[in-house]
Amino acid sequence: MSKTTGKSRKGKLEAFFRSKTGKILPVLLIALLIGAASSTVYVYFIVSATGTARTPDVRLVAGTDASGSCTTYPCTTVTVASTNDFATVAFSLFPSNVNAPQPATYYSNLTTIQNKGTVAHSIKSIKISGFTNVANLGGITVYYCTAQTEFNPDGTLVTPANCVGSYTITSASTGYQSISGTFPVALNAGAPNKGYIEMSAFALGTVAAGSTVSFQVSIQWL
Repeated sequence: MSKTTGKSRKGKLEAFFRSKTGKILPVLLIALLIGAASSTVYVYFIVSATGTARTPDVRLVAGTDASGSCTTYPCTTVTVASTNDFATVAFSLFPSNVNAPQPATYYSNLTTIQNKGTVAHSIKSIKISGFTNVANLGGITVYYCTAQTEFNPDGTLVTPANCVGSYTITSASTGYQSISGTFPVALNAGAPNKGYIEMSAFALGTVAAGSTVSFQVSIQWL
């Protein structure tokens, strides 16, 4: 290739890059490179999911100590939610000073937990929450028992082996509190298999008559 031909081609290239098209071309090339580097391919996999509402096997049921309305005391009312997974308990307390034995009100069948299904389930935990007027209490202890028991005059359980654990409500109780004990607890299917929520309670000696205390019981099961 002659020097004249080389100079001619070089001149043409210089003229091209000085032209409007030559100035735009590098910009287009850079844009194409950036677009290629940042491009992403999205692949969508569609899964069809179906949820069906069912009646729960494990349910809270008002116990024999509960009443629809209170006219004679001591008395308690238990309102079970339509979902059967939590219940509100409102009850009467008698004012008392701290003595030994402590005069208190005992509920040995406040609320039951029943397995209405055909297979066994496990109670994972029992929560106590929704505390109202707890500053009025003198002492309230809520128990979960696998078989019904009774209370001694001093508030101790007649058959403590029947009860998995307990939670004592204080004036500082807030949020969700758990009944202590060894969980999970098996709950076989069908009657008469059930668990019992039991309670011992007394009010402060200085509490005003007519004051009420309430809380909610909820269950987690598998």
